[in-house]
Amino acid sequence: MKVAFCTNSMKEVDEHFGRATSVAVYDVNTDGSEFAELRTFIPIDADENHKIDINTKVEALNDCSILYLTEIGGPAAAVVVRNKIHPVKVDDKASIDELLDTLVKKLNDSPPPWLRKAIQVK
Repeated sequence: MKVAFCTNSMKEVDEHFGRATSVAVYDVNTDGSEFAELRTFIPIDADENHKIDINTKVEALNDCSILYLTEIGGPAAAVVVRNKIHPVKVDDKASIDELLDTLVKKLNDSPPPWLRKAIQVK
């Protein structure tokens, strides 16, 4: 499955979904994870809080099952969930490597209901 991380540093989840201009995408399975690509978004208005159109961003991430972020607004979360992407809010500066390790361990053990659903949806 594909898992996305809102990041500026490529090492940590350090961005709000609406402001994220880059999202790192990884391929994840029970054997581990591998960086797939960095998806970038061109701001439509640098002075706005949400610099990229939410629908455009979600469409570009529609092959992802899980999306890690620091914050997401209610309307944006609704669009994400409606597109069968499971948003996961984490603390600012959460390590991508640690999150990936934890996710792989959960896949190999007994995945919680939200993860089983995310796996089955895509």
